Amino acid sequence: MLVQFYNVSKIYSNGVKALEDISLKIDAGEFVFLMGPSGAGKSTVIKMLYREENPSRGQIFVASRSLVRMKKRDIPILRRSIGVVFQDFKLLESKTVYENVAFAMEVIGANQRDKKSRVLEVIKLVGLQGKENSFPHELSGGELQRVGIARALTNRPLLLIADEPTGNLDMNTAQEIMELLFDINRKGTTVIMATHALELVKAAHKRVISLDKGKLASDLAPGELK
Repeated sequence: MLVQFYNVSKIYSNGVKALEDISLKIDAGEFVFLMGPSGAGKSTVIKMLYREENPSRGQIFVASRSLVRMKKRDIPILRRSIGVVFQDFKLLESKTVYENVAFAMEVIGANQRDKKSRVLEVIKLVGLQGKENSFPHELSGGELQRVGIARALTNRPLLLIADEPTGNLDMNTAQEIMELLFDINRKGTTVIMATHALELVKAAHKRVISLDKGKLASDLAPGELK
């Protein structure tokens, strides 16, 4: 079991109840969609997975480690095992594709030889060979998201979290990004993807966890979403 939420609730200091008594389990190797309208609690779940937020009540485990009891000094170690892909890419405009991807490895102090071979490996994996020296302003939306995915994969994460990764893309490009995420999942990485894109989700035939007003609304097995 890679991810476990036990009776997790989150109430913010202003009284907003973001999550209420959420329990769920995600196995290693799964591909799971996280759905729900704006304000349903998806972002809170995602932030809790990489310890940007802590629950008000309940327990969260990732790879059998309690995130609630985790010491601050151990949070960077957790985050090395989790890759995050953002809707708005969050790339460094002054850095090339190669430098943006390499930056994720520099943060954890990887040595130069390991860094270069791994960066080139993930750039090839996401289909951006030949774009290593391009800057973000020279790339299409789909290419920008591929850079974001490459950066998230550099440290060989156990878990890839994709937060609305197709939200700013046209349908054809979105489908290409989905195929890339499926391929990454087939290679063994667990993927949790938050999305509003119902058509993409229906076509994927994967597990779908839906939230509504901070509560678990449904948890559908692959192919159950109609």
